[in-house]
Amino acid sequence: MKKIIIFILRTNIFIFSYFLYLLNLVFIYLNLKNISKYFFIYAAYFCSLSLGLSYNLNNELKSKLNEKGIHISNHDHPFDIFIAQCIFRIPTITTVDKHLNKILPFFENSLRNFGHFSFNHLSEKERKTAYVFLKNICHQQKSVLIYPSGSIYTSIKNRFSRSISKLSKQNNLNVIAWRFYYENKNGEKYFNEEDILKFVLKRFSSNKIKVNLKEVKIFSPDDFTSEKKYHDKIRSFYNN
Repeated sequence: MKKIIIFILRTNIFIFSYFLYLLNLVFIYLNLKNISKYFFIYAAYFCSLSLGLSYNLNNELKSKLNEKGIHISNHDHPFDIFIAQCIFRIPTITTVDKHLNKILPFFENSLRNFGHFSFNHLSEKERKTAYVFLKNICHQQKSVLIYPSGSIYTSIKNRFSRSISKLSKQNNLNVIAWRFYYENKNGEKYFNEEDILKFVLKRFSSNKIKVNLKEVKIFSPDDFTSEKKYHDKIRSFYNN
């Protein structure tokens, strides 16, 4: 009985989040792009609630979200999309439209309107274009989110992009390194393009997953004489 009630409640929250997403599209069409961004954020937030996600963030650490700089984080779960959209709320590069454009109409337009850049990570040309995008954002807006590992299938301990230290040095921006972890995820299998609907329906009645902010540390490019030493020091933050 409890699972049925949870399923109905979360389904209704999901429908509401979808309605907010559609309003976001309407405001994009009306060229009220700043208003649409708020609907996009809250659509993501209520969607995360419908999937059983809850947030446990230390206020003192959370205050660093407003810091200008290159924000980076571990990328271990498909729900990181909600961390990006509901917590950071700043531009990033992403391949998520590959997964979600089948259930969210004009999703790439929504990403672009918000300031994100979607690309095909398998294309060398598009990877270079994505780097140029990051370079421009760092220069103009001074605030960006980057996942150094690039994929949930690759641990940040195994792959850490050298673009982080390079962009930081070039633009004299601090690197704000975040570590998140998920409680009670119960070894769920990650979804792909084919089974995303099954994943969503399953989450409507599954146990809650709590997002915890473990640690955040700020690195300054002025503290390092070489880009390599800077890169190694930032990377070591995730090796503990």
